Amino acid sequence: MEKFLIKGPTSKGVRGSLECSGAKNSALPLMASSILFDGTVILKNIPFVNDVKTMAALLTALGSNVETFEKKKIIKITNKKKHKLIVPYKLISTMRAGVLTMGALLGKYNKCSTAMSGGCSLGDRGIGFHLDGFKKLNCKYNLRNGYINIIAKNGIKGNIYKFPKVSVTGTSNLIMASVLANGTTILKNVSIEPEVIDLIKFLKSGGAQIYFIGKKTIKINGVKKLNGCTHEVIGDRIEAFSYLCTAAITKGKIKIDKINPKYLYTELQFLKKIGCNLKIKKSSIEIDVKKKLKPIKIITGPFPKFCTDNMPSLMAVLTKADGKSEIYETIFSNRFQAAPELNRMGASISLKRNKATIIGKDKLYGAECISSDLRTTFSIILGAIAASGISIINRVYHGFRGYYNLDKKLKKIGIDIKKVS
Repeated sequence: MEKFLIKGPTSKGVRGSLECSGAKNSALPLMASSILFDGTVILKNIPFVNDVKTMAALLTALGSNVETFEKKKIIKITNKKKHKLIVPYKLISTMRAGVLTMGALLGKYNKCSTAMSGGCSLGDRGIGFHLDGFKKLNCKYNLRNGYINIIAKNGIKGNIYKFPKVSVTGTSNLIMASVLANGTTILKNVSIEPEVIDLIKFLKSGGAQIYFIGKKTIKINGVKKLNGCTHEVIGDRIEAFSYLCTAAITKGKIKIDKINPKYLYTELQFLKKIGCNLKIKKSSIEIDVKKKLKPIKIITGPFPKFCTDNMPSLMAVLTKADGKSEIYETIFSNRFQAAPELNRMGASISLKRNKATIIGKDKLYGAECISSDLRTTFSIILGAIAASGISIINRVYHGFRGYYNLDKKLKKIGIDIKKVS
């Protein structure tokens, strides 16, 4: 199993520039939604991370013709025949986004059987909201032998559904299930994450009729079909922020290109508050850190609040701040999995329910650690590049699920990192 060997600290701080990859969290729902289209869709700026490759294999298994052009960052998906309606466990067990094929298959065929999905272990990430929404759209479901079986015998019918709590994948699934429905669907308390907006733009390019009629309310008029189109995936705001944090924790200076700073407005305000100097342009962010970082209090939440996926990276950065910081996690029940690993390096992070208290330290020390999910991987990497000595990070396959060319990009900005088996 692959691991990283990282020698720290990065003495003069990270330096250089990086081009932001396409957003994994956008590419996956876009690929899943391709099931709804007649003809061919072309997706540009695709990050060929492991989850994207798994989704491509899943679509192929279901009957789509998937062509990949990694050097050009393009995926071409053509639908010429009816898809299979059973989503197999083998291909969905490592990737939570596979659950998005439910909405697409239901929207197109009014029926599907989907194995319970995998991905990161982050506490309660159930799909109850999805199923409640499907039920409102005239579906019935049951759980048998690890599979969720859903059917709309008389077709998907438009209705009104309000999410009890904002759900990104829930919003995406219900949108996909509704675009070809009979009648009009109103979805309330929807997610407005940039990746959801990107999905809506993609579907509208194919002919879907989706409109915002309130800040978090959308109206979907069902159409008879979606036509093939071309769409460019937005930049990955999580990747961009992760690499900005490499400069924050090492007193470095780097520039991230091909990212819309509006997607990171809240996070950038927090970086400024802790002492980072930022130059923000239309499609780039430059960070320069020269002074000791200040402590801060953070509360995560749905967009436009501080993104939960960015919290583990900032938690690592705050281990080097001058004083006590507090983080309150409101999205996932088990998001602090990086904390015990950072503590192995000499950090001081105490946990109590959904709160992490971080006491900044002058020094961290290299240690052997183990990653348990995608964002934890990068958090541990941040600790390692600031620590004295060699750190060994096990189970780094989690990182390659979401960060394209992870080790190569880290090397490019001056980090001493080796990938070994």
